[in-house]
Amino acid sequence: MKRYVIDFFLSGCLAALVLAGGVASAGSASSCVQTTGGWTSMQEKKILLFNDRGKKLFLLARIADEPAELAAGYQYICPDVISHSAILFDFGRQFTSRFHMRGVFAPLDIAFFDQSGKLVNVEHMTAEPPGFSGKRKLYSAAAPYRYALEVPAGYLACHFLTGDTTMLMVESVH
Repeated sequence: MKRYVIDFFLSGCLAALVLAGGVASAGSASSCVQTTGGWTSMQEKKILLFNDRGKKLFLLARIADEPAELAAGYQYICPDVISHSAILFDFGRQFTSRFHMRGVFAPLDIAFFDQSGKLVNVEHMTAEPPGFSGKRKLYSAAAPYRYALEVPAGYLACHFLTGDTTMLMVESVH
């Protein structure tokens, strides 16, 4: 029987997410919200990925493809919402911009995919401490990309979505 992953809690990786620090400290969470305008305008869609073992993974993700959505991402969203959600950024063309973690209250993994859906690389992004005002770390792809998938830290490795054969099925995004 094939196993399809849609819900983070039913995926068998909850322990890995917790161990990876999937929940931020109470101090940072006190200024978080359950939703923002950019968050609510993102359409939810089931996207299809093939992992390094050739298995299909269906993942419910919010699609950020409008300027306000692309800018918003997970900013100011509470860790409990982040822990069971995903955002797929679709820039509509090959892109080279970098990502930051300003106002994001939980660590994330980000997978960059090219125009055809081939994985470019994966980065682990750490949450900034509350009140952080220092130099921000920026995260980027190793090559131009069109799509960037943000998920709770640990999710990608737990589901074998980190290697040369990982693919995002572009048809599932549109």
